[in-house]
Amino acid sequence: ELRKKRAEVARERRADQHTPLIKNCWYVAARSHEVSREPIARSILGNSVVLFRKENGDAVALQNRCAHRSFPLVNGKLEGDTITCGYHGLQYDCSGKCISIPMQDRKPEGIAVKAYQVKEYGGFVWVWGNHADTADDSVFPLMPWLEDENWAVEVGYLEIASNYVHLHENLLDLSHLSFLHETSFGTPEYARAPVEMAIEGDDIQVWRQVKCVLPDIYAKPLGWQNQQALRRSGSQFLTPGLHLNTGILSNLEKPKDEQQPQPTVKVLQLITPASQYETHYWYAQCRNFEISNDEMGAFMIKANGLAFAEDQFALEEIAKIQTTDSDPEYYEVDIATDKAGIKMRTLLKTMSDKEN
Repeated sequence: ELRKKRAEVARERRADQHTPLIKNCWYVAARSHEVSREPIARSILGNSVVLFRKENGDAVALQNRCAHRSFPLVNGKLEGDTITCGYHGLQYDCSGKCISIPMQDRKPEGIAVKAYQVKEYGGFVWVWGNHADTADDSVFPLMPWLEDENWAVEVGYLEIASNYVHLHENLLDLSHLSFLHETSFGTPEYARAPVEMAIEGDDIQVWRQVKCVLPDIYAKPLGWQNQQALRRSGSQFLTPGLHLNTGILSNLEKPKDEQQPQPTVKVLQLITPASQYETHYWYAQCRNFEISNDEMGAFMIKANGLAFAEDQFALEEIAKIQTTDSDPEYYEVDIATDKAGIKMRTLLKTMSDKEN
């Protein structure tokens, strides 16, 4: 009974699938090549957003419902830098202001749809989740690997029917690699490897270091099949919309001077809540080896996608059971390796409470 009471108190302090989404953050809305002169719609933070480009190439993000009768603007027409509603012809400029109503001579005043602050960086279009005038450039995350010629970048995408909090927790939990990812990029040694946690304020990191034969996702591109290696893996929570995984690899059977630069993989986890219970999940795999080998890049991103699909399966199964099993006597327990995830969930709850 005491353990149950402690679990109830802990639950109140941690973000979960019901915690209001955090708006004061930069989130990926689309890849740059997706946004063109042909408007597209995307769900972000429970809102429908229409994305398109101005004639000068700048990306625009507006609320995707006309202020008159909510007809989606994505079904309208883009003329110059004006988007026209396909229902009654109301026209909006790129600030979201209605500038014309065909059925009346009087110039519209005080009619507008929400406009989002937009940034384009690293091959992605980012939006500030709250009102444009609250956008904070100082918290925009810099990810130099996305634009460095010494790194090759491959990108994948999954749409996950689960809340984003659980995805962040999954990424901080390296202990599941030996089990959920047994046939992809997990190795048996992971379950027994000591966990290194570095938690300082909002900076939450988890690291493990194991000696092992690398899984094919790394061994094949490096030509290290069946060779002993040192695999140092880290996971870092950065913002509600961004997570970073790092893999630093060393061959224990080859001289160090033959391994320069040291083979490293950075996987940027670009996480955008589509709604309270759905998540956009882009992952950008950056590597500093075989950077001109497109075939190897395709192999690695496919292998990453297969592994992340295993995460998708787990998270969606958890989401299902949370809605179908309403046993009032059930409560989750914590184990030692949950420390970083608990800290992250507490941080997200604090951020959400502050906004609301």
